[in-house]
Amino acid sequence: MFHAAGLLIGINLGPLLAQIAFRRPDIIVTAFTGAAMIFVSFSAAALVAKRREFLYLGGVLGSALTVLCSLRMLNFFMGGTLSAGLFLVELYGGLAMFMCYIIFDTQMIIEEAHSGRRDFVAHALELLMDFVGVFVRLLIILQRNAQKKSEDEQRRRRR
Repeated sequence: MFHAAGLLIGINLGPLLAQIAFRRPDIIVTAFTGAAMIFVSFSAAALVAKRREFLYLGGVLGSALTVLCSLRMLNFFMGGTLSAGLFLVELYGGLAMFMCYIIFDTQMIIEEAHSGRRDFVAHALELLMDFVGVFVRLLIILQRNAQKKSEDEQRRRRR
């Protein structure tokens, strides 16, 4: 199951990574390093926190996920007319949401391990999804920032 999920994630990410690697391959390394640092930091925070301290995030994160999906559907049905602002809300809101999911899922895994459920494949898959969510959003943010910087430099050269 884990290998199949990894294969499907790789197939899904392939075009995005190929496009970015063609223009600026250093962005991929920066996004991966940033996502790894975020993942380690937030997992460590969940590990050293009091037991069950962040489990309340489950309801909030479920609601946030519903709102982000609703915004995506609204934008789809509106024909993309609200795309610029909603895209940024989805991008940064999704990044914050997945960062919180790292904390929540880590504490859920700890609680499930204490209760005797040691399904390490499902737990690894949950954390993989959190990592990929953070990585993709960081990748897009860094790519957009690099593109804006490049456009600004081109405008300065024309003057």
